[in-house]
Amino acid sequence: MNESIKILMVDDHPMILDGYKNILNKSLGEKKNLLIDFAFNCEDAFNKIETSLNTSPYHLIYLDVSLPPAKKLKILCGEDLGIKIREISPQSKIIIMTMYSENMRIYNLMKNIKPEGLLIKTDVNPLEFLSSFEKVIAGNLYYSQTINEMLRNQFINELVLDPIDRSILFHISKGVKTKDLAGIVNLSLPAIEKRKRNIKEAIGVKQGGDLVLVDKAKELGFL
Repeated sequence: MNESIKILMVDDHPMILDGYKNILNKSLGEKKNLLIDFAFNCEDAFNKIETSLNTSPYHLIYLDVSLPPAKKLKILCGEDLGIKIREISPQSKIIIMTMYSENMRIYNLMKNIKPEGLLIKTDVNPLEFLSSFEKVIAGNLYYSQTINEMLRNQFINELVLDPIDRSILFHISKGVKTKDLAGIVNLSLPAIEKRKRNIKEAIGVKQGGDLVLVDKAKELGFL
């Protein structure tokens, strides 16, 4: 009897997920029983993962970083979702697939989620995608070429934005004023202003207001 592997693929582009699924099925479909589910946003993914815990948790979760948020669950992006997965389904392995290759962004993903696999989408071809699957399922780590180069050259900047920082950025990007954030993130106004200063320093915003901060955060993939 073929080995069953339960997989969740999370991306807001259905055609990309179809491509991933086809690669695995064509290469491994006769050897393994691949049970593949799709989710297109944070809320759908979280609900599927939570439901799976009642029967059989996912062995492997492919996770994009840029995903529609689940505001009621306070999951604002794929990174937040990855942190939640670690909390509620620690046995699930995670492979992050992202377009973002900035050093700080990659460091945050590695530090906050500790994924078993981390692939820059522009690095990946069908053979590498398949190789990453086999390595991670076997219990190994797998990083694509760009990630390995960063690690070898020690280019990664050890500055981390935590979920509160990302929540502040998210709400600022939606037009919420700093003075109104206290009721949303449960911090005092001075604490919020201090975090904003730290965020600006961390992502390299030396001057300018909220619009400049939001633009830079989007450029680095935090929004």
